[in-house]
Amino acid sequence: MDSDPVATTISRAKLQPPALTNGFVRRQRLHVLIDEAVTGPLTLVIAPAGSGKTSLLSSWAAEHSRSTAWLSLDTADRDPVQLWTGVIAALDSIAPGYGSGALALLRHPGEHFEVVQDLLNELYGEDHEPAVLVIEDVHLVDDTRETAESLAAFVQALPPWLRVVLTSRRKARLPVDRLRVRGQLRELHFAELRFSHGEAKDMLTKIAPAMPEEEMASAVRRAGGWAASIRLAALAWREGAARPDAQQDEPYDFLMHVDYLWHELLEGEDPELVQTLVAVSIVERVNASLATALTGRDNAAAILARAEAHGQFVTRLSSPGWYAVHRLVADLLTAELEGRSPERLHELHRLAGRWFEQHDEISMALTHWLKGDRPREALRLIADQNAALYDSGRESVIAGTLAQIPIEIATADLTSMTRYAWCHLLVDRRKFLTLVDQLIQWAEDASDPSRRDISEIERSRIDILAAIAHTVRGDWLRGGQEARHALSELGPRWPQDGLGRFGWNMVAREIALSERWDDSVAEVREMMQLLSLDPERRVAFEATRALGEALSGHPVDALRVSAGIRRLSDSNNMTILRAESSIADAVASRELGDRSRAIRLLQELDETAVGPAEYTKLLAKIELSLANLDAGDLDRAWALFDDAEDFMHNRLDGPGAHDWLARAGSLLALASGDAEQASTWAERIGDPFWAGYSSARILIASGERAQAARLLGELSPRCVRHSVLHRLLLARATTSSEESLEHVVAAVELATQNGLLQTIASEGPQAVALIERAAWRAPRTWLNRLRRAATPDLEQRARDMPGLVESLTERERDVLRLLPSRLTLREIADELYISVNTLKFHLKVIYRKLGCGSRAEAADLARTFGRIKWSDRSLTGSAHPQSLSTRRL
Repeated sequence: MDSDPVATTISRAKLQPPALTNGFVRRQRLHVLIDEAVTGPLTLVIAPAGSGKTSLLSSWAAEHSRSTAWLSLDTADRDPVQLWTGVIAALDSIAPGYGSGALALLRHPGEHFEVVQDLLNELYGEDHEPAVLVIEDVHLVDDTRETAESLAAFVQALPPWLRVVLTSRRKARLPVDRLRVRGQLRELHFAELRFSHGEAKDMLTKIAPAMPEEEMASAVRRAGGWAASIRLAALAWREGAARPDAQQDEPYDFLMHVDYLWHELLEGEDPELVQTLVAVSIVERVNASLATALTGRDNAAAILARAEAHGQFVTRLSSPGWYAVHRLVADLLTAELEGRSPERLHELHRLAGRWFEQHDEISMALTHWLKGDRPREALRLIADQNAALYDSGRESVIAGTLAQIPIEIATADLTSMTRYAWCHLLVDRRKFLTLVDQLIQWAEDASDPSRRDISEIERSRIDILAAIAHTVRGDWLRGGQEARHALSELGPRWPQDGLGRFGWNMVAREIALSERWDDSVAEVREMMQLLSLDPERRVAFEATRALGEALSGHPVDALRVSAGIRRLSDSNNMTILRAESSIADAVASRELGDRSRAIRLLQELDETAVGPAEYTKLLAKIELSLANLDAGDLDRAWALFDDAEDFMHNRLDGPGAHDWLARAGSLLALASGDAEQASTWAERIGDPFWAGYSSARILIASGERAQAARLLGELSPRCVRHSVLHRLLLARATTSSEESLEHVVAAVELATQNGLLQTIASEGPQAVALIERAAWRAPRTWLNRLRRAATPDLEQRARDMPGLVESLTERERDVLRLLPSRLTLREIADELYISVNTLKFHLKVIYRKLGCGSRAEAADLARTFGRIKWSDRSLTGSAHPQSLSTRRL
C-alpha cells in the first residue's frame, strides 16, 4: 500500500516572466502605480484576459531595482502541493535555501496550512533585502477551497522584506475587505490598465505602421482600451491590407472574435500552421514533442516558430523549446473546434493525455483523459498511480478524478470495479470498504452465468482487495489468509500485477501484527527474497518488519531496521511506511526504557494522518494508556483507554483490534483491583496465547495459583516477548521454589539477550522481585535499567520523600538506610540488633508508607533520595552509627 511518490517538477518556463511581444508599449504611468503599490505587502492586479497584465509586470520587473521572483500558474496548480512547490521554487530565486522545511511537509497528506506556516517561519527567520514575488493567473487555482485558503493565509502574514503581486482575471478569493481596512492591500483594475488613446495608437503603429489614421481611431474606439482587441485590430488590418478585396468584420463579443479569428486573422495562412495552432490550443504550454504528438507533424516545432514570427499569438517561453498560444486565442480556437468537430477535440485531448502520461505528468494526463471523454483511461491511470499520488500529498487529485468517473464506467466490468474500489482506499476508507464488499458479493453471485467465468487473475485481485479491507478493519489474520490465497493464484505473475504486488506486504503485516515475527522463519526469509524483485514493496516491507520486531520482543533490531528507512519515509512521505516505522520506534523505545521518547512518538502518531494504517494509531493510543498505567496514573490510563475504545469502534472493529483493546482492558481492570471486570475483558480475547495468559494472571492475583499453572501449561508462546512473560507467570504460579527459579532464570536470559525491560517492568513489583532472585544471571546495567523502568515516578517520589521519611520511626529509617546494600535480611537484622521477624515487620511498614512493592524499589528510592540533605533526625542518627558506617565500608 506504499509507493515511491511521483516527482513534482516545476517547469523553468513558469519561473520567468514571458518575453515581451512585438508591439509592446511601455507605459510609464503604470510603472509609477506599481512602484507605489509595492510599498504595501500585497498588490492585486485584476483585469480580464488580454488586458496587458503580464506585459506590464514583466517590463516593470525587468527595470525595477528590487529582486523579483516570478511564478506563472496553470490549472495543475489547483493541487495545493503543486502550487506551494511552485511558490517555494520561485522564492528560491531571490532567497536561496528558504522553504526546505515546508517542501518536506508538502509530502504529508492534508498538511497544507502547516506548509504555509513553516514557510512563513523560515521567511521571517532572517533579515533579507527587499524583494517582490509575482504570481500570475491566480484565477486558475483559487476556485479550489484548500488552495484559496492556504494562499490567503500566506499573503496575510508576509515578512516585512517581501512584497507579493497577484494577477487574476476576476476578483481573487481572498479576504479583500479585511486587507483593505488594515491598509495591507493595493489594487490595480481594468480601469487603470485600460489603454489610453495615445497608448493604443502607439501599439497599433508598432504592429501596423501603415494603418490609416481614420481606421486607427476607429480601432481604438472599438477596443475601449482592451489590449487584445487593439492587437487583433492591428493584425486584422495588416492582413486586410495584404488582401485589399477581403471583407473585414468588426467583432465585439466572444462569437464575433471567433469569426474574426477565422475569417480575418487565420484566413489565407498556411493550412498546416492553422491546423497546428488549433491542435496545440488545447494545452497551456507546448514543446516540439507534444506538438508532434498532437498534430502528427514532425515539423511542428518549426511551424510554431513560424507562427511566433508571424505574430499569431504564439509566444516563445524562456525555457528553451517551449511555446504558449495566447490564452484568448487558444480559447477561441478551442471553442470553434468544439462547435465544428467535438470528436476531433476529444481526440486531441486523448493524444495530450497519452503524451502527459508517458512523460509522468500524471495530473495533466488525468485532466486530458477526462476532457477527451475517456474516463476509463483516467480510471486505469489513477489506479496505477494511486499510492504514488497519495504518498506525494496529492489526495485531492485522486478525489477530484474519482468524482468525474461516471458510475456506469466504474461498474462496467470486473476490472473497472476493482480499480474503482482500489482508488478509494487512500481517500475514502468507508467507501472503499463498501465497494470491496459489493465487489466480493458481485463476484460470488452464481445466479449470473457471466460471473462464473471469472479468471484466476481477476479473483486474485479481488482477494488482495479483500485482504486489505480485512486489515483496515482490524482483522489482519484473515487479511493474511486472503493475501496468501491470492498470491498462490497469481504464482510468478505477482510482481507484474498492479494489485498482486501488494500481496506479500499484507502477509508480512499479518505476521507482524500477530506478534510472530522471526527473521529466521522460512516464510519471512522467502518474503525477503521475493520482494527483492520489487524494490518499492521491499522498502514498505522493511517498515512492517520493524513493527514486527518491536511487537515480538526484539526492540534493538526494530530500531536498527527503522533507522535504515527513516530518512526515506521522512523525505518522501510514504504514509503507511512512515506510520509503521513510527509506531515501531515508539514501542521499541518504550521497551528499552526510553519513556520520554516513546511518549513523544506515540503522541505525535496519535495526532498524525496515517491513511489506511489506522491500526498504528490504535496501537499508539493503547500504548499511551499502558505507559500511564506504568507511571501509576490510573485515571489518565483509563481516560486514554476510553479514547482508544471509541476509536476502535468507529474505525477498525475487527477481532485483532478487539484483542489489543481487551488485553489492555484486562490489565487496567486488574490494576484497579476489579478482578471481575478484568475477567470480563479477558473473556473477550480471541488470541489463544493472550486469552490464556490474561486469565492466568487474574487467577494468580486471586490466589488460585494451581489453576493458573494448569492454564499456563497449555499455552504456546509465539515470540520472545511471549516466552518471557510466560516464564515469569509460571514462576509466580508454581509452588516449587526450584521450578520457580528455573523459570525466572530462563526469563532473565531471554530478556537480557533481546533487550526486554518494559515487558517485565509492566508486570509489576512481583515480577521485578522475581528477577531479583536471579540477579546473578543479569548484567548489572540491565538490572539497574529494569529497576528504573519499574519505578518511572521515582524522582518525583524522592522529591516528595522528606515528608514521607518524617512519618517513619527512627528504627524504620535505619532499615531503609541499609536496604541499598548487599546485606541479606539476616545480616541487616544482626546489624540493627533485631530479629529477622522484627525486620520483616519494619519492611512491611516501610513499603506501605513509601508506596513500594519490593526491597529493590525501596532501595532505588533510598539511593535517589541520597542526594537530598537529611535533617538531624536522619538515617545517620542511628542508634548504632559507628556500626553502620563500618558495615558500609
